[in-house]
Amino acid sequence: MKRLTAVTILIACIGLLPLCRTAMAQQQNQDLQRIVALVNDDVISMRDLVERSRVIMVTARLPDNAEVRRAVRDQAMRSLIDERLQMQEAKKRGISVSQEEVDAAIARLEEQNRIPAGRFEDFAIRAGIDPAIMISQIRAELTWARMVRSRLAATTVVTDQEVDEAVAKLKASAGQTEDLLSEILIPVDSPDQEEPQRQAAERIIEQLRNGGASFPALARQFSRGTTASNGGDMGWVTRGTLPEETEAAAARLQKGDISAPIRTIGGYQIIALRDRRRIALPGAEEARVTLKQILLPLPANASQGDIQSTLDLARTVRPGIRGCDDIEPLAAQLKAPGSGSLGTLRLADLPENFRQAVGSLKVNETSDPVATPRAVHLFTLCAREEPDAFDRNQIRQQLLIRKAEQLSQRYLRELRRDATIEFR
Repeated sequence: MKRLTAVTILIACIGLLPLCRTAMAQQQNQDLQRIVALVNDDVISMRDLVERSRVIMVTARLPDNAEVRRAVRDQAMRSLIDERLQMQEAKKRGISVSQEEVDAAIARLEEQNRIPAGRFEDFAIRAGIDPAIMISQIRAELTWARMVRSRLAATTVVTDQEVDEAVAKLKASAGQTEDLLSEILIPVDSPDQEEPQRQAAERIIEQLRNGGASFPALARQFSRGTTASNGGDMGWVTRGTLPEETEAAAARLQKGDISAPIRTIGGYQIIALRDRRRIALPGAEEARVTLKQILLPLPANASQGDIQSTLDLARTVRPGIRGCDDIEPLAAQLKAPGSGSLGTLRLADLPENFRQAVGSLKVNETSDPVATPRAVHLFTLCAREEPDAFDRNQIRQQLLIRKAEQLSQRYLRELRRDATIEFR
């Protein structure tokens, strides 16, 4: 009888399994639909949070463990809140992006993650991610970048003076290097965020250095800078165009290194040095020089005594040459008809001994005497044109990108400050 009762109970339980599964599924679905935050009037559900966390972990190749999930969930919530605020602002301002722009961004994402072209959705599905979730995030990133550019164009310019100052810094470090950099920007909007965001930056660095995580993927998910949609790619950056603290950190890196967290005005910055090269400065020989000369002829088959006496004459008259205006009067006085203007010449086109004599002269300085088989020469530098080694448009663009980063962070802080955000 007892055995019969046990069997009966077991059969009853087995019969109820479908109902139990259904109840569990319903409970799980209800939990996913639960509202976890309200951003103004927009809802963030538990499903949104779980899906975004999954996107971050898969695309950044983060390990699936409790510590990582906890850290990622905090960042996922912040990302979703920012995204809601950004899209609300874009809607208010009538700003949107085309499907062609979204497709181009997806193509870049495929390239960065070594996904075969056109196979983005297959990749997402295999990873257990809804492709629509990632596409929505991409569209939000592009929309925000367009909104920042629009506001930047209306309020911000890079002046010629700012470019001149950057060029002056570059010239002061002529012959040094330029860096191919990527960045992740972790914002700090209030004092209470200081330590949590620093720890978030440290965790990202740990995953990059030891966890095999992808820098472009982490930049896309964690960075709040305008370069995030491009995987944090800053391109080739010349010295003098970055904030001092960032430049100092970059200078200490070797190719392939990841920096420690860099405290900047807007938060914490992480940079990766992908490559380094010497700035392609034209050599000094590319300069153009305007010269005048005193030419003291030597007799045919001049003896060593003839050469020495002519060199002594040149050394005697040299201190009296105060500039190019003195050449013609002195030539007339010395009865040296071959003297006068040589015009403007490329330094590299001069004979080696002439080039050495005039290469280091300052304007209105006169060289030491230079002896040739037929004459002794004194060269006076009237003008010097240094080739511009720097692309001013590129420098202006880099300075504009820096200003865009600052504007983006400030803009988002304003949106957060004015928003009503309620956690549940």
